[in-house]
Amino acid sequence: MEKKITELEEKFAFLDHTIEELNNVVFRQTQKIDELETMLKHLSSQIRQMNSQKDTGDSEVINDRPPHY
Repeated sequence: MEKKITELEEKFAFLDHTIEELNNVVFRQTQKIDELETMLKHLSSQIRQMNSQKDTGDSEVINDRPPHY
């Protein structure tokens, strides 16, 4: 009986450790998703701003050749 209790305690400790590791992974992924969502909002805003400038003609197109030509 003592051996069975020890085995169950070992399994419980292993499962507890695994759950903690998985929780840390989920936490880091959530942080990364939040960071990527912030970047996406910023980039979307920049694209909208560039499109509105293009539509209003505020952007100046330079047709000069690059210096390596």
